[in-house]
Amino acid sequence: MDVKLLQGDCLELMKDIPDGSVDMILADLPYGTMKNAKLDGWVNQTTEWDEVIDTGRLFSEYERLLRMNGVAILFSQEPYTSHLRMFKSENLIFLYPMIWKKDHFANALIAKKAPVSYFEDINVFSKKYDKQNLHPLRGYFQKILEFADVDLSKINSVLGHRRAEHCFYTESSQFGLCTEKTYQELISNFEINKMNGFKDFSELEKIDKRFERTFNLQNGKKYNSNVLEFKKDYEGLHPTQKPVALFEYLIKTYTNAGDTVLDNVMGSGTTGVACKNLNRNFIGIELDDKYFEIAKRRISEA
Repeated sequence: MDVKLLQGDCLELMKDIPDGSVDMILADLPYGTMKNAKLDGWVNQTTEWDEVIDTGRLFSEYERLLRMNGVAILFSQEPYTSHLRMFKSENLIFLYPMIWKKDHFANALIAKKAPVSYFEDINVFSKKYDKQNLHPLRGYFQKILEFADVDLSKINSVLGHRRAEHCFYTESSQFGLCTEKTYQELISNFEINKMNGFKDFSELEKIDKRFERTFNLQNGKKYNSNVLEFKKDYEGLHPTQKPVALFEYLIKTYTNAGDTVLDNVMGSGTTGVACKNLNRNFIGIELDDKYFEIAKRRISEA
């Protein structure tokens, strides 16, 4: 696995990350709800770091560097939650909510004024494809039609079935890769293996898998809940530190081994620790000098 740690302004440093090279973004963004607040148990510290990042610029970078159907998992609390979910982005769409159910509440100062909160919002976004970013295999199967000089009805007639249809729906949302058996029939009947740029089925599978949205069920279960119950890690390295186990769960759900995860506000490095534990490549960015050094140490020792 590869670990890349960067210190500085994430909006500037993300510009150097190649287009479409990230499978998942996992970030506990600054909500702006704690800025300049005094912290119980954190001597002589306030939360100057809790500065909301410009959402337009942030989402623009997220859209660019995420692969098609890659996901961005963003933690938040109200009113920042509503802001994120309602933000108009061309290709980064809000899919669904989850919550982290905690074993503690965060801010004892509000206990006599309002109900204390035992949860934080988790927002799942995905980069969808558009007319300029279609499935990369669409053009390949269109090329097959041109090489064989046939239309779809002719292919169905020669094969004697319609199981190849979806891979030739090159302008439709119903496009999909055919089975290996059907692909072999195309080779046998239309000699597409003689086509310039021909790919064997294993190559097509790799491309297709890269395009799919990953969603892995956990621990042999038939479903994943949208309520995630994880106890807080009590290392006390960062005021908003999240449990490593929670981040491992999210990473296992939305990525596979060898994928690349970005945390552009990594704080004390929890995302990097989880990635290292799970054999995922990691790109971490942190502005604060102190937390960057803590993150470097934690990740190197993981």
